[in-house]
Amino acid sequence: MDLALDDVFLGREEIRDTLEKRVQAFLKGYRQNVSLIGARTIGKTSLVFHFLRTLQDPQLIPVYVAVSREPFVFFAQKFMGSLIAGFLRSQNEPVSVDFKDMIERSNRWIPKTLKKMSEVKKSFSKDDPCGSFRDLLALTDFLCEESGKKILLVLDNFDLLGEFGLRDPFRELGKAIMLQKNTLYFVVSSRIERSREILREKLSLLFGNFEVIELETFDFSTCDLFLARQVPGVRFSDVQKKFLFELTDGHPYFFSALIRDMREHLPPPSEELLPDGVLIDALERELYREDGGLYRYFLNLLCDLGRARNFHLSLRVLLAVALGHKKYHAIAKHIGEKAGDIKNTLSRLTEEEILAKKGSFFTFRLPLFSFWLRQVYQRKEWNFLLDLELPRTAFREEVFALIRKRGEEEKKELLKRMEELFRKFRNDVIEIDTKKLKCPHFTEVFFKPSNGRVFPVEAKSGSSRWICQVAYKKVIEEDVRLFTQDIGRLKSNVQKRILIALEGIELNAKILAKEANIMLWGLRNVNSLLDLYDSPKVVL
Repeated sequence: MDLALDDVFLGREEIRDTLEKRVQAFLKGYRQNVSLIGARTIGKTSLVFHFLRTLQDPQLIPVYVAVSREPFVFFAQKFMGSLIAGFLRSQNEPVSVDFKDMIERSNRWIPKTLKKMSEVKKSFSKDDPCGSFRDLLALTDFLCEESGKKILLVLDNFDLLGEFGLRDPFRELGKAIMLQKNTLYFVVSSRIERSREILREKLSLLFGNFEVIELETFDFSTCDLFLARQVPGVRFSDVQKKFLFELTDGHPYFFSALIRDMREHLPPPSEELLPDGVLIDALERELYREDGGLYRYFLNLLCDLGRARNFHLSLRVLLAVALGHKKYHAIAKHIGEKAGDIKNTLSRLTEEEILAKKGSFFTFRLPLFSFWLRQVYQRKEWNFLLDLELPRTAFREEVFALIRKRGEEEKKELLKRMEELFRKFRNDVIEIDTKKLKCPHFTEVFFKPSNGRVFPVEAKSGSSRWICQVAYKKVIEEDVRLFTQDIGRLKSNVQKRILIALEGIELNAKILAKEANIMLWGLRNVNSLLDLYDSPKVVL
């Protein structure tokens, strides 16, 4: 993630504080391992790097090891080099890129550890790769004992340990973690579901000893603050800021790339609002032009897919989803295949976490990738007129139309938008906070009288009846009690009671809602649902 140094922890101060607490507690004898997960380029590695640089305790050896798709022997060499480099830094000694040089300079302090490393290297030639992996992980214990220091070991992309061809590497990792009391583990992964699966199924005995921290995209207020820091004095309209936020989904890397580009091409300072053309120019340079940073980023994603079988089928499936065909049969019909023939492709794209399956829907984990496929890649690949200017002009016109649409959406009452959303349900299965929910095809959707704090929406379809209350302010206990009383006065049964808490909910109110069997949807839940139905998100 390409953020300025002082912006690395922007919006993530609580995560930074948590990591600091874990390290301080570890140095005092209490160990709580951490799993840091989040989408690609969301800032995990930058956060970890800068956090490690803040650690100055001489009794701690911070070690960072990135796992990649490489032969196991390469990883092992990197692992050992990182241990030595981490030790030298803890001694305030310079670190060299030359492995032999580091060994020579550290030999006077940790000769036994270096001798053990030499033995581990020799074991690579034996027909026991799992034993070599076990011995490799045990090196931290040797270093701790000989140096008298504790180790903070960061394993970035730890999920890729499973691709070394070793027999059950996570079982070996689990054993090492349990035995190595003087090593604190931070495991990092970009594959959210895969890493959760590993923690749940492969490291189940340790799950209670892992604190799982998920880095999410920026919220609107954080993006607004980022804008103010990066381009001070530039006046963005609310519509422009909300458009940028929605387009990037608040993803720090994408958001910062666009702002950096704009900063380099800004017009002279003015009291006037920034013209939409400046924003559109930045999107064209970054997303549309082939030398643009984000264009290359998304093209590389496609190249990664190209290394697998059935690339063209995967590409057709992705384009179908990007164009709004989000269910099995709709995708199959659009690309002219049978539903059963695309299940493996969809499963692979989901496992790679390019797509996410939410109930009966498939959606992109990176909304900007969907936009790029639809508005850039498809326009260029299917440009049969040999006119390079035409697709570029069409791209700019589409962006301008989206900005205008964002402005029109801002004029709508949220209740009206909820009504429109409920009317789009077609007996679909959706997923909210990992729980599946069937959404009936409602025949009636209408507003009810309001008490001024919450605004009820009622939806009916045959025997199905939902009551949804939208709260613009933070929900308190009284709101929940009034909601429960309103439902009690109804003559017919209510199948679903939903409280949309846009500004959050107090803890006691949350407990009360759970006891009353009221579903709670936050702003992210609502926006995830709106995205499934191709409706503009709510930006507060």
